[in-house]
Amino acid sequence: MFNYPQNQRFDKPSFKKALKKSNHGSGLVPHRASLWCGAQHMKNWALDIIFPKICLGCSRFTAIGDFDYVCKKCFGEVSLKNTFECVGCKRQTHLGLTCVFCKKESELDQLLIAAELSDSVIEKMLKTYKYKFVSDMAKPLSVIAKKCIKKLLSKGFNLFEDSPVVISVPLHKNRLNWRGFNQADLLARSVADSYHMPYGEKVLTRVVNAKHQAEAETKEERFSNVKNNFVVTNREAIKGRTVILVDDICTTGATLNECARVLKNPPSGGGAKRVIGFVIARG
Repeated sequence: MFNYPQNQRFDKPSFKKALKKSNHGSGLVPHRASLWCGAQHMKNWALDIIFPKICLGCSRFTAIGDFDYVCKKCFGEVSLKNTFECVGCKRQTHLGLTCVFCKKESELDQLLIAAELSDSVIEKMLKTYKYKFVSDMAKPLSVIAKKCIKKLLSKGFNLFEDSPVVISVPLHKNRLNWRGFNQADLLARSVADSYHMPYGEKVLTRVVNAKHQAEAETKEERFSNVKNNFVVTNREAIKGRTVILVDDICTTGATLNECARVLKNPPSGGGAKRVIGFVIARG
């Protein structure tokens, strides 16, 4: 039998006392969840040894303390957005407010963009997240989102006006089953948790499984492609409140605008007071 060092013996009074206080039951049988977590850690460790993760920015192996696919150095060089623009005409406006001209056709009140898509690391992160279905990319992208919000708050932006509720642009159930996760949902939950805001999990539902927006060739086709794709399924959660609508990326703003239209306009809509779009970057 292996002889443990005296300070690691399992028959020590301190060990027995700690075991008694734990939720691991009696005796020396580990809790089932602890065994599972330990096995998962071992599995992940083994996979990292066999298939080490490479930074999307510098192509070097990531190290302990890095995100899975972005090293500390490259992540630290990500550029936050310094100016904001109207969702319609893309002209610079104060904190991304929709300009008076575009307001006639857009229901989105404001668009907040966290980072510059011209930053190659951001572009690679979003493509990996969106098109290669790497859910772990939500972690660094969520940090970027929270850095943007912190910066906005320092400039006097009132994020908490009108009892805001955070929601994500939903996927159709068929696409969600195919992808395995909603990339916007992971970001939205992180933002809501970090700033202690309610998350509207089943406020908005996508009822039409339209083709990918990336397949639309013109701006007009993009707007037409998402028309009547969404319905509000919980009006009480957003009535009279600000909705912070989260997505990973936007291009023309067609999807955000259609969601905003449904979230705001009664009688079929949800009656939200205003809708703020929040994305990591704009294409």
